[in-house]
Amino acid sequence: MFKKHLFLNIFWLFCVGQIIAQTPSYYHFSSADGLASSTVYDIIQDKEGFIWLATVNGISKFDGKHFSTFRTNEGLNSNSIISLLEGSEGELYIGNFDKGINVLKNGKIENYCDTINGKNIAISYLLMDLSKKGTQQIIAFNRWGGLSLIIENDKGQLNTEIISPYPIYINKLEPTLNGDFIALTTTGLYNYKNKAFSKMPIGGLPETNVLSLTNSKDGSFFIGTKGMIYQIKNKQVIKKYPVNIAGINEVNTILSDKNQNIWFSIMGRGFYMISNGTDKIVNIGKKLGLEQTQINKLFEDQEGNIWFCTYGKGVYYINNPYLKNLDENDGLINDNVYSIAKEHSGKLLFGTFNGVSILDNGHFNQIVYGSNESIHQYIYNIKTVDNAFFVCGALTTKNMINSSYQGIAIHLFDGLSFCKLRSGYYLFGTRGNSIKISKTLYPSLAQLSEIIIFGDNINAIRINQIFEDSEKNVWIGTGLGLCKAKIILNKDKKITLEKTFFKLNTVLNSKINAIIQDQNQGIWIASEKGIATYHLKNDSIESYTNLGAYDLSSSTSLAVDKKNRIWVGNMKGLYLVDGASIKYLNKQTGLPSNEIYSLLYEPAKNQLIVGSSGGISFLDIALFDKQIPKQLQVNIISIKAGDSVYTKYENLKFEPKQRDIIVNFKSLNFTSPGSIRYQYQLNANKWKETENDFLDFIALKNGTYQLQIKAKSQNGVWGKPTHISFVLNPRFSETLWFDFLVLTIITLIAISVVIWQSRVKQRKIRAELNLNERINTLKHEALSAMMNPHFIFNSLNSVQYLINCKRNEEANNYIAIMANLIRKNLDMAGSRFILLAEEIDRLKLYLNLEKLRLQEGFSYEIITATDVDTNHTMIPNMIIQPFLENALWHGIIDSGKKGLVSISFAFENVEIDTKICKSLIIKITDNGIGIIEAKKHKNQNHTSKGIAIIEERLSLLSEKMALPQPIMIDDLSKKNQNSYGTEVIISLPLPLYNIFD
Repeated sequence: MFKKHLFLNIFWLFCVGQIIAQTPSYYHFSSADGLASSTVYDIIQDKEGFIWLATVNGISKFDGKHFSTFRTNEGLNSNSIISLLEGSEGELYIGNFDKGINVLKNGKIENYCDTINGKNIAISYLLMDLSKKGTQQIIAFNRWGGLSLIIENDKGQLNTEIISPYPIYINKLEPTLNGDFIALTTTGLYNYKNKAFSKMPIGGLPETNVLSLTNSKDGSFFIGTKGMIYQIKNKQVIKKYPVNIAGINEVNTILSDKNQNIWFSIMGRGFYMISNGTDKIVNIGKKLGLEQTQINKLFEDQEGNIWFCTYGKGVYYINNPYLKNLDENDGLINDNVYSIAKEHSGKLLFGTFNGVSILDNGHFNQIVYGSNESIHQYIYNIKTVDNAFFVCGALTTKNMINSSYQGIAIHLFDGLSFCKLRSGYYLFGTRGNSIKISKTLYPSLAQLSEIIIFGDNINAIRINQIFEDSEKNVWIGTGLGLCKAKIILNKDKKITLEKTFFKLNTVLNSKINAIIQDQNQGIWIASEKGIATYHLKNDSIESYTNLGAYDLSSSTSLAVDKKNRIWVGNMKGLYLVDGASIKYLNKQTGLPSNEIYSLLYEPAKNQLIVGSSGGISFLDIALFDKQIPKQLQVNIISIKAGDSVYTKYENLKFEPKQRDIIVNFKSLNFTSPGSIRYQYQLNANKWKETENDFLDFIALKNGTYQLQIKAKSQNGVWGKPTHISFVLNPRFSETLWFDFLVLTIITLIAISVVIWQSRVKQRKIRAELNLNERINTLKHEALSAMMNPHFIFNSLNSVQYLINCKRNEEANNYIAIMANLIRKNLDMAGSRFILLAEEIDRLKLYLNLEKLRLQEGFSYEIITATDVDTNHTMIPNMIIQPFLENALWHGIIDSGKKGLVSISFAFENVEIDTKICKSLIIKITDNGIGIIEAKKHKNQNHTSKGIAIIEERLSLLSEKMALPQPIMIDDLSKKNQNSYGTEVIISLPLPLYNIFD
């Protein structure tokens, strides 16, 4: 690495002049940002937290992002506003320079009081006196003039009075912490009480022109005079701060903040600060370009931000006082700071993109060498070892440049990283996948050992960090990942490394940018994929690619403070990791840049030094820890529903046309105004997060809505939700009446459709029934036509048999009966219903005929119940004879014994579809072989067409009435094993039978 030693004469150039004041984090607003005017006289913060500013061209209300301006068009008496005051009920009193007082109440500006005794009220300041119950007294006064008293009683009536302070001349009237008033006069301090002035005896205070006063939280107060600031407590001067800065040195405004720092301004010469516990005056105005600017008012808001109103340059406020910044404007050689180191006397070295800057006792110095040639190389790393600085950079020479500064050795060399081990070895990180190890600082080539980290070849892998832990492990951070190593001397005394890699760990197997050790033997590593800690106690690893909602990728630097918390520099900002919790700082919280390159912790000052792309930041950790973000309250600004805007939010009811609702709200946080986040919940839906300070609900449905909105600042917690409820009235089409109307219409339509379908169905059924009945009639007529030939064929066979047997008389009788039966069948063939008496007569003819043919082989009986009137009861035609024919020919003839056929007619009550119906029951019973045995003898090709037609006909009639099957045929042997024969039951409910008179 080093071919020879090169010693050069180094010269240090010292900055001459005033000690550099660190630049605080601040915001600046002027008329270009929406402020009413860049000349601002007064500032207050109201109960809701909004900032109000009195300007030469109206007043402005500020919410941290936007200004709302009020002028004469909005009701002011004039645009020249000199003072502001908030009343007990939140109303705002506005002091015009020469046109009295306005009041802003309930969103409306009105004249409050503009004359006393016919003269216009000229105002420099307004004060509120609430010492008397039931009354409110406003004190308006003009410098060196009288006091105008405007007294308002509980009925809103005003009484006015002018108090002359002569012979004293009042510069200002200020309230004390106990509610009294002190008059600052040209000859000292006076008490003001009960409309009278009395001189305050203050020990150690000369008779002097007192210009300003501020109360301190310890019970004392400070006054500003020409050339001196006095601290007074218990009527005694307890401390003096000489002011000899800018000519006249008149301290015209003064403020003691909650940390008891003193802020003050000199007439026309900017403003300054004296930190608590010191007498050193810091020129803050110079850092902000306000050294020749008139400061009209200093003010501390509820969050501790310091505001200052200027003449002609707008309003400024300093936020996050724990942060102070330095950059190129302060003498830093370059704003990109990649490394920071400190030696024991407090001197700081900053490695930048353009060389090294040394901060020594408030001065920046730059290294030059040779013929005043400056070093302007990229500095990667600076390490402090044995009170010497080792500077790694992109130098143009391979030789080490050695120098000293005030007894401090400084070594500059070309390389990326450096570490001196406790064993005495020097380790140098290269750009070629290797480290070079030497026992001496200036080794010869023979004394250098070069060890490859990954594999066996030199390649373009950068060695970014080398670190030795408390267990003498060497940690090597490279562009390819982390290597844990032990240095070993072999038998030939050649140096080797026992290496361990972490290829399975995403964080540790990426580019390593920083390595440190905490107080609990944890090795922390920052990489491009996140951060990780290696616990030496148990060799375990914890990795974090993110923590909470924060992405920890692109981490660049690390530091550990005295509480063993880990600070992580990242390309997105600065993180504080404290166990499982995390805090985040960025430009919105006062850092000059989000790109953090380097960190250094100073235990003696409990201070973190941050190097970024915007310069250097000094973070006072003790002050930072005191800054506990308050829970934010959400203020509803307005609600727009349709074309109407609402500023009162009780009993909100919107009309149906107001479906689009916009809710404007604001949560105030001036410390980090751009970091506020909101969550809202509408009814019982999930909480949703937004960065907007408005909600736009489009086309809401009617109903009652409960809206909750809450806010949090950066590093804060969610505040309590603000609740709003509103009712969106329904359109008529969304009311129950409309639903009822629609339901009624639908019901009527449904009923109409059902009725129509029912009628169509009934017509169809009727048509089908008519058709079926017509078919049935035709079938019945066809049956009659079929039965007559069948009956005649059988009868002729019987006549032939009788004639052949020479039984001529019987044959004649048979023919006579048959002729009579045929005549009846012909007469009744076209009738669908016939009288039961006629059916019985026909059955008797048929049975008598069959008796002749079968030679009295059976007998029959016809039984008619007493309630059956055969002469008035009609039954379907030709439904009984086919069953009699079956009983004779398939039952009795095959039995081989004298048969008996019984026919009965009776009325019975039958249950049909849960209803009792009176039915005519016809039973045909024989004592033949029975239906079961008859089926065995029956010709399989034979079909009883008559019975089939009757069954179908009656079934059709019964289906029309949804009745049970009307014909049942049982074998009597099923009921009693000793019985034989068949029983046919024909059930005829109305209208299958008819009764007529």
